[in-house]
Amino acid sequence: MLSNLVRRIAIGVVALVVLSAAGAAHAAQTLTQNVSVAVLPFEVNAGNDLGYLKDSLPELLSDRLGEAGFKVVDPAEVKRLVDEKGYDRFDPAKARELGLLAGAEFAVYGTLNQIGESLTLDARLIDTYATDPGKKMSVSKDGLINLLPAVDALVDRMRMDLLRLDIVAEVDVDGTKVLDKEVVLMRMTLQKGDMLTAKSVNTALKNVYDLGYFDDVTVKVEDVEDGKKVTFVVKEKPRIQALGVRGAHEIDAEDILEAVSTKKGSVVNPKVLSDDIRVIREMYRKEGYYKAQVTHEIEDAGTGIARLTYVIDEGPQLYIEHVIIDGAKQVDPDDIKDVLALKERGMFSWINDSGVLKEELLERDAAAIMAYYQSKGFLTARVGQPEVDIKDDGIDVIYKVFEGDRYKMGTTSFKGDLIEDPSKLLEVTDIDRLKEEDEYFDRLILRSDVAALTAYYNNYGYAYADVGVQLEDNPETKIVDVVYTIAKHQRVHIRRVLVEGNTVTRDNVILREMRLGDGDQFSGDKLKRSNQRLTNLDYFEKVDIAPVPTGNPEEMDLVVKVKDKATGKISGGIGYSTYDSIFFGGEISEKNLFGRGYETGFNGQIGGSTNKYILYFRNPHINDTDLGFGVEAFKRDTDYNQYSIDSIGGNLNFSYPVGEYTKLKWNYGLESYKIFDVSSKASQKIMDDEGYHLSSTLTGMATRDTRDDFRNTTTGTVTKLTLVFGGGPLAGTDNFVKYMGDFSWWHPVFEEVVFHSKFWAGYLHKNFGGDDLPTAQRFELGGIDTVRGYNNYYISPTEGPNSTATVGGDKAFYTNLELKRPISKELGITVLGFFDAGNSWKEGETYFEKVKRGGEAAPSLGLYKSVGAGINWYSPMGPVGLVYGYALDDIDGSKQHTIELLMGQYF
Repeated sequence: MLSNLVRRIAIGVVALVVLSAAGAAHAAQTLTQNVSVAVLPFEVNAGNDLGYLKDSLPELLSDRLGEAGFKVVDPAEVKRLVDEKGYDRFDPAKARELGLLAGAEFAVYGTLNQIGESLTLDARLIDTYATDPGKKMSVSKDGLINLLPAVDALVDRMRMDLLRLDIVAEVDVDGTKVLDKEVVLMRMTLQKGDMLTAKSVNTALKNVYDLGYFDDVTVKVEDVEDGKKVTFVVKEKPRIQALGVRGAHEIDAEDILEAVSTKKGSVVNPKVLSDDIRVIREMYRKEGYYKAQVTHEIEDAGTGIARLTYVIDEGPQLYIEHVIIDGAKQVDPDDIKDVLALKERGMFSWINDSGVLKEELLERDAAAIMAYYQSKGFLTARVGQPEVDIKDDGIDVIYKVFEGDRYKMGTTSFKGDLIEDPSKLLEVTDIDRLKEEDEYFDRLILRSDVAALTAYYNNYGYAYADVGVQLEDNPETKIVDVVYTIAKHQRVHIRRVLVEGNTVTRDNVILREMRLGDGDQFSGDKLKRSNQRLTNLDYFEKVDIAPVPTGNPEEMDLVVKVKDKATGKISGGIGYSTYDSIFFGGEISEKNLFGRGYETGFNGQIGGSTNKYILYFRNPHINDTDLGFGVEAFKRDTDYNQYSIDSIGGNLNFSYPVGEYTKLKWNYGLESYKIFDVSSKASQKIMDDEGYHLSSTLTGMATRDTRDDFRNTTTGTVTKLTLVFGGGPLAGTDNFVKYMGDFSWWHPVFEEVVFHSKFWAGYLHKNFGGDDLPTAQRFELGGIDTVRGYNNYYISPTEGPNSTATVGGDKAFYTNLELKRPISKELGITVLGFFDAGNSWKEGETYFEKVKRGGEAAPSLGLYKSVGAGINWYSPMGPVGLVYGYALDDIDGSKQHTIELLMGQYF
């Protein structure tokens, strides 16, 4: 018995060691070579025609076991021993005896039974060193043809017993209290049906431990009916009952706890804690605390419940103090710094994060320096890897550059597929002007020229036009010539325009904005314009128009991919101005009603000098035509300086585009209003107009709009010409004709600064049957919409040079000149500075006439002027604007200044 136990342990140890070292498959193959089997004769209970199987079946089974890698006793030796003992039937004792005599560890015997077409192979496997009756195995197949598969199936069933390897029948986890054991089982590498080996158990144990939730993991193996039950007994790390932060001053502790992944009630996990510490450090780095140290403490009371505290040593707040361009000799380093995203600490650091080191921008800035040098003629310039030196009092960012030689621009030529004379193509490009101006070569202009030439060819239908560049530099003369090589390829037409991604907006609403349709010749400009028009609808989060090949090189499809966004709006806001004090406003609107592009809404304002309510509806494309229709109803109550107007009315309007950027609009308006609360200091004209009036007007307007973006405009113009015809054949009490025109222009100046100018002028005269111009139509300037720095309607003609009684003007002009710059694109914050000027003049006075009013000196240039500054913020609560204006000319004996604050809440 002792030797038998030792033999079993030795075989098991060999098996586990081999399996752990070389893998289960390889180990099994190695073990089979050390296991010997004696195949005894099988009894055949079948017809006479199968009698031959009595001898051949043991030989067939022996062959199959040998092919499986087992050591099979020679059948001749087995037959000799059987004959020697004279056995013709076998039982476990006889089989064990014969197996020991043959020197085999196992012996197998059995019967083959045939019942009809069914064959049943019954076998008994005997462990020659054991005392048990062995293990019985049975395989059934239909037909003699399946005898060989039956033998193979028997070999497979014998395999595990011959190798003395166990099958995993069940895997379980014990000891979990907080963590659901299913979480562990889902990540378990050991599964039911696997062979139980040292390697498989160790791998599974390591995997469970690496989850990070346990202080200790042990394995328990038990025998069950179908194999082995493997139980992983775990001891959980303590559960976090409380979370805290110690040492945080510059970042709110609640913000830190919100950012980390570890939460109250979870189990302490070292991996998660490591990630949390990294997150907290990154939070401090973004605030300029690059030397912040973060650790953690766990207070465990021994009851499985712990308190986790993040311990923070913030250290000093560090900013980029110096950006060093090491090696810049031929250019000013300050000019290079202007193109960098990482800036030295400035006065607006608290708003725009200037001075904050963002490592992801280091490589970007190195590329920007390279591009800058190549735009200044340095063809061989090189920029090394950026270096960061974090000191105790600040950070230095160092870029090492090698400038090399500087080249001037030479000749420009073209070769390849030229669809125009070179002289015409030179009008498309800009690089040649550098030679005319004796300037240095500029690779940025070269890139824009490639884009311009590509677009030029695109507009003639060559969608796949390829523009290459050859630079021919002369190191001796330091001159570089540019050769554009052009391959136009085939002309392309649009096969189909397809729309994808729209779940609300209808296809026709999208397709009517496209400037390319089925069958059209491809055009780059029209493709760009289509994208711009769809973006300006403001119906979508994103717009992407992708050309898709069709297999025919002369055709392509255009796939318009959009993602709808919420276009309904409920907004409320509060405002303040020096003149109006506090007022409230709100709006309910939908600009893509039913996905058809209809616009409808209601907005109102209460308080200040104006109460107004407007209800409107507009269909910009009746039946998908270019004709637009709209209707509006309104009620307004407005307090002017020396009188008030209450009005109610409505408008019916139509619009139609003329060309791509110009739109005509016609409007008929009917308004009933009353002038009341006329001041005793008002002019006689206003007193004469006190009472009820009916205004019947027909308005025509032409608008040309070429802005690149309706919200954040950087380039483009808006031109408006308006003619209002009131009274006469249209009836009503107000007979007048009013002309108004304004022109706005946006242009980038330097860096991100944009210059915006607006010029507006108006003129008013009598209409048929008119005795006098209506007070409600006269021009009175001042306020945030005209000349800032002056109160609303304060810029108005008076009855006489020493009178304060205003009469309103029949002529007016104002201009707004602004410089705008975003200081935080991420937050949507823009600052602006402005200069405004304007005035209105009455009958008998001319534009820009210097007129003395209210006893004050006439303003220079005949215009009241102001300066000021403001800030706009597209906040999460809606747009917020603050404008301060200071009047440069006296009105009512003193210079004015105004503050305008507007805030809106969007839901």
